[in-house]
Amino acid sequence: MEDSMKQLMEMLSAMKASQEQMKEDIKRGQEEIKEDMKWGQEETKEDIKRGQEEMKEDMKRGQKEMKASQEEVKVSQEEMKEDIKASQEKLLQEMKTAMEENNTKLGTKLNEFEQVVEEEINLVKDDVKAVKEEMNKKIEEIETKFAQLSTTGVIKTEGTVTTPSKVKVPTFDGKVSWNTYLRQFEAVVRNWREEDKATSLIAALRGEALEVLRTIPEASPTYATLTSALERRYGDAHLQHVYQAQLRSRRQRFEETLQQYEADISRMVNMAYPTAPAEVIEQLLVSSFIEGLRDSEIGQLVRLARHKTISETLAQALEIEAAKQASRGTTKIRQVKTYQYQDRERKVQRPSKNLVDSIKDVLEKFTDGQNSEDSTTNRRRPIRCWTCGVEGHVRSRCPQPPAEQNQGNAN
Repeated sequence: MEDSMKQLMEMLSAMKASQEQMKEDIKRGQEEIKEDMKWGQEETKEDIKRGQEEMKEDMKRGQKEMKASQEEVKVSQEEMKEDIKASQEKLLQEMKTAMEENNTKLGTKLNEFEQVVEEEINLVKDDVKAVKEEMNKKIEEIETKFAQLSTTGVIKTEGTVTTPSKVKVPTFDGKVSWNTYLRQFEAVVRNWREEDKATSLIAALRGEALEVLRTIPEASPTYATLTSALERRYGDAHLQHVYQAQLRSRRQRFEETLQQYEADISRMVNMAYPTAPAEVIEQLLVSSFIEGLRDSEIGQLVRLARHKTISETLAQALEIEAAKQASRGTTKIRQVKTYQYQDRERKVQRPSKNLVDSIKDVLEKFTDGQNSEDSTTNRRRPIRCWTCGVEGHVRSRCPQPPAEQNQGNAN
């Protein structure tokens, strides 16, 4: 036992010794590690410091290189500016030289053109002067003939004498309808010779219409030449198809009176058919007037009358329109009176009907009340009519006629 205790104590002391030894070893190892770490940190610091210094050196070198490149760019910009300035001055000089050359050429051409224009103007002036002289001669001849006509009553032409004429010919200045004027003129000079007609027509021209004579190449124009020239200038024959199309589509407007509509129809017919006979014009007026009427009933009645003149047609249309308006007014008055009478009847009948219904309701409630009272006492009395005495209904619902009801009351 003592031996074992000794051994145990020895073992404990050996363990303590080994623990101490281990602590010493651990301590030495930690110190070595600290020394190694300290040395490594110092080396790292040195490396970082060397790297920073190298970076600074690299940055300095880069800045120097950038400054050098900036200087080079600046020099190149200055050189480019100088080149651009030199090229601009050169271009401006070339443009200036070209403009001066063009101005010189243009001035020469303008002078040549002015000379040509002046020559042309002089030629035109000469032509105008010659035309004026010729026109003056024509006008003097016409005035002489016209004065001879007005003083002697006859016109002498190549040794012959025309029919005497003291009729005043209407003048034409181009501001009125040529077709209308031509009809008036031909009505005056119907039996005259062609030469006299031409002379009178020339003498009748005024204002702008005289300019037509300049377009006629002949020295002594004929009557046919004059009328054709005036027709080309002032005629409206080429517009007749337009007026005819407008006439076909013409309808009476909503607020347009019959008189206004008839006046416009007459104007359009005369413009669309200026050379038609009077009878044809009347037929066209009547048919166009009836076709375009807004009221179809008036159109049917007027069509059945078969009038031959527009005045008769318009008069009947006005009469029918007035009669329709008068009948329309009386119809409205009658309708208003009928509606008022019916309203009065409704107002009179309504209270009586409501009174009968209210009485029926009271009787039914009364009978229902009696029935409910009887049901509470478990006694049901039959419903009996007060008039006929029959059970099963009340007096207001009695099926017997009033005469039979009176007989039943008497019994």
